[in-house]
Amino acid sequence: VVGLAGEPYFLLASKEGGSIEKYALRAECTHLGCLAPYRPEVAKFVCPCHGSEYDKQGKVLRGPAPRNLELASVEVLEDGRIKLSEWTGQDFRDAASDAV
Repeated sequence: VVGLAGEPYFLLASKEGGSIEKYALRAECTHLGCLAPYRPEVAKFVCPCHGSEYDKQGKVLRGPAPRNLELASVEVLEDGRIKLSEWTGQDFRDAASDAV
C-alpha cells in the first residue's frame, strides 16, 4: 500500500486470521532503499540488491541492512478503509530481543 508520504508499505495478515496486524512494514530495505519483497519459500523479506534479510516482523536477520524495517501504525476504519499513521510506540521487536 502507499504509505505516509507515498512510500511503499506491506500490510500483514494477523496471526488470528481474518484481519491485519496493527502495524505495517515499510517495504524499503534500510541499507540503500531497494524494495525487499516477502519470499514465502524462505519465510523472510529479502532484499534482492545486497541480500539483507528480515523476519516476518521486519527484524534484521542478515545485513548489510543496519536497522529493522520501519513501522507504521494501522487502523481499520468503520467503513473498512485502512489508515496508516506514524509509529509512535516502542519498537516491540527490540523489546523481544532484550528479553532473550
